[in-house]
Amino acid sequence: MTDFSDKGLHALWHDSQPVFEPLELEEIKRQAARFGDAIRRRNRREYAATALVIVVFALYAAIFAEPLIKIGSLLVIAGALVVAWQLARRTSRPDPNAEAQNISGYYRERLVREEHMLARVGRWYLAPFVPGLLVFMLGQAKASGMGGSLIFLLVVALQLLVFGGIWILNRRAAAILRERIVRIDHTIIFDGDSR
Repeated sequence: MTDFSDKGLHALWHDSQPVFEPLELEEIKRQAARFGDAIRRRNRREYAATALVIVVFALYAAIFAEPLIKIGSLLVIAGALVVAWQLARRTSRPDPNAEAQNISGYYRERLVREEHMLARVGRWYLAPFVPGLLVFMLGQAKASGMGGSLIFLLVVALQLLVFGGIWILNRRAAAILRERIVRIDHTIIFDGDSR
């Protein structure tokens, strides 16, 4: 029979293990540093990819005679610039005074900002490319005479698969960050304000 006395409930509560073990302050500092490094590497890759997209599609706009390809190329360049601007605006930034602050709160704020950014990747990262890529692919189809062919549909399907893959991977990364946020919250609740 279950003991529902105050002592029994207190012992049950005291002996129960939390879902997440609280993080030690040094572990939070290590994770925050690794997270900051990962964000910097990701941003460098994204900015390099933006530069490559701009160069390649500027060449397409200069080389191809089909007006839809030129317009699509310029729209893709505009989309790449919007994505780079959004990344710079949305990404979490390191704080040089973080050591003097509550490191748990600072790390949590960065995680929340990145989680929001990744969870909404369809809006700010994928959507700006859609108009340009559609116009570009229509221009290619028109120039090559494949407007209604199976090859054109396969190219569109491949692009949709790539976009879908990017969306799924970023949603998965956002879920991982949500788990980290819960763990940080759990640490703050159980250990008080960690510094």
